[in-house]
Amino acid sequence: MTRFTTFIATSALVALTGTAAIAQTPALVKVADATVLPGLNVTADDLEGMHVYNTAGQRIGEIEDVVGADSSVATGVVIDFDNNSGLGRENRVVPLSGLKQDGLRLVVDLDAAKAAALPVFDD
Repeated sequence: MTRFTTFIATSALVALTGTAAIAQTPALVKVADATVLPGLNVTADDLEGMHVYNTAGQRIGEIEDVVGADSSVATGVVIDFDNNSGLGRENRVVPLSGLKQDGLRLVVDLDAAKAAALPVFDD
């Protein structure tokens, strides 16, 4: 094989491997409003629209949606970050395990790098 043929074959293999990995990633859907969130004991409908704060107590956004692999099991929340939060403008998915309740506040431990690593949610 020539270098060019080897390059083309390798590129095709990488492209096919990447496509398979993407296809295996489960798509997230909005959960039903009546779905109770484990650990928080509230429904998805109760959570939507609530403000979200960082660990320093600053408001960083609000819950846009509650999502999961299917409409009956919540696994994460979609946060719509405020313009002044410094965490970007994309709606990002935070796993439920990253969401803490502090009294009446919802708190996440996020900085710009952690937020950028979270999946983007486009509905």
